[in-house]
Amino acid sequence: MFHSRSTNNKVNKLHLRALRIVYDDYESSFEQLLVKDESFCIHHQNIQRLLIEMYKSFHDLSGGDMKSFFIPRETKMNLRSNSEFILPAINTVSKGENSIRYYGSVIWNSVPLEIRHSESLKLFCKKIKKWKPVNCPCRLCKDFLNGVGFVNIT
Repeated sequence: MFHSRSTNNKVNKLHLRALRIVYDDYESSFEQLLVKDESFCIHHQNIQRLLIEMYKSFHDLSGGDMKSFFIPRETKMNLRSNSEFILPAINTVSKGENSIRYYGSVIWNSVPLEIRHSESLKLFCKKIKKWKPVNCPCRLCKDFLNGVGFVNIT
């Protein structure tokens, strides 16, 4: 999930080569082949798997270890915040912002409510496998500017 940009590029390059062989299409871009195959890049697949684990944790369907990563928020009132998991306080990027607990909670909040509130795990999995993250907050989706750091360029 939190691998380097070069590792991500290597996996995507391998995925691209496999799609080109399967579809015998050596002209289309990686994005066009993903649409043709109705699949996602490895990064988005990882996010989908993380969200499935979070759904299991939220609905008490997961094992003991995963429940300790994602702690549901227990509020009786309807607040403006649509956050359903406790967002941990972060002090550092490496152990805070890049942690699975923080990243999962942030990504969960970006999923539409109609998907988050699916009636069953099977239905949630079906919906989440068709969902593509928009404005992903991770380092892989940000550009690096020398002297500035990682920034979202849209």
